[in-house]
Order: sequence, then C-alpha cells, then structure tokens
Amino acid sequence: MQVPSQVPVMILPNATLFPQMTLPLRIFEPRYRRMLKDVLEGGRMFAVALRKAKSRGETPSSIGGLGLVSAAVEHPDGTSHLVLQGLTRVEFLGPVRRKPYRVEAIRAVAAPPPEPETTNRLARRVRALVRRRVKQGFDLGFPPVTDPTKTTQFKQMQELANLSLRRFAEHMATVKSPEHLADLVASTLVGNPYDRQLLLATPQVETRLQFLLQFLLAEAQSQPPIE
Repeated sequence: MQVPSQVPVMILPNATLFPQMTLPLRIFEPRYRRMLKDVLEGGRMFAVALRKAKSRGETPSSIGGLGLVSAAVEHPDGTSHLVLQGLTRVEFLGPVRRKPYRVEAIRAVAAPPPEPETTNRLARRVRALVRRRVKQGFDLGFPPVTDPTKTTQFKQMQELANLSLRRFAEHMATVKSPEHLADLVASTLVGNPYDRQLLLATPQVETRLQFLLQFLLAEAQSQPPIE
C-alpha cells in the first residue's frame, strides 16, 4: 500500500482508528461534508486524529490512523454515514492547509521487528485476561428499577452485551499476529480514549502489549462481576 504524502484529517474528541479495524462515522458538519465529497472523488482516504488533551482549538495528537472509506451513504439532509477501514498508523508532520478542512502532511509509522518470544508471551497473557473478562461478564451499570418492563429491557441489553463479548473472544481466538491482537483488543475493550491513543502511538509491539495488559487489568478490577 502506498501512503499519500498528505491527507485530510478529521479531529475528534474520543475516537481512534487502529490498523485493520473499522470505525463508523456520521458526517454532518459542512466542512466534513465537503471533505467527504472530495475524498470520495479521489483516493477515498483520510485520517482520524484524537484531539490533543488541553489544547486550544483543534490540535491533533501527533499519531493518528489513516483509513479508507469502505462504505458511505448520503442522506437527503446532506449528512452521511460511513465506515472507515483502518490502514496504518501515521505521524502528522504539520498542516498543509486548514480550510475548508484540515489537510496534514503525514508519514507512515511502522512497527520495529518484534522479539517473538516476548511478544508471544505477552500475547498469551492478553488472551487469558480477555477470557477471564468474558467469564466474569460485563456490567452495563443500569440503575435498580421497579418497572417490570424496564427490568426486562435492561436484562435483555445486558445479555446482548455479554453475548457480544463472548463473540469477540471467539473472533480473538482466530487472530494469530500479536500486533493485530493488540490493536483488536485495544480498539474494542479499552474504554478511555487517551489510553487507546497511547496504544495507537506506541509502535513497538512488546511495549504496546505491556500497556494493554495494564489497562485491561485496571478495567477488569473496576468492573463488578455479573451475578
């Protein structure tokens, strides 16, 4: 894959795009409608960047995800829904222009060669933590209610959440690459956007897996088991 030297960038407050992962987006701002039109008429690529914490205005984090628009549907009101397929990590080198939408110069960020024994050991620990999390269940945190209808609805939603978690674990079992495993688990199970950003911005697979283990342990400890 040839990475372009510059691409449009969508700066968001809580979204990250990992390689080989998908990100659904709703496009409604006029500047991003224009961006999407231009992207679809060109190479169908743009980047997603997490808005830098405590920055003035829209400053992108230094590392983001380059994506390919795999599907897009425009609605009568001019808004669109699309699915962005993650291609690779990119470093933002500076704005080429800011209007009508931001375009950044970029370069691809490649992972250095991993040490197989270490990465495989860390990957096994990640898999074990996810399996334990699936067994423990995932609490959606619904408040206690006395309305039987709401009780039934909440129970059904909780069951669907746990079913989705089990299906994710089944899919995870088919993933062989430790690097792909790290990105898959990070994009799906790490809730804090700045934790995800740290994982996205860490090209070394061993270090990324170590960070991921820390985040998974912290989130598992904060989630009470489902009775």
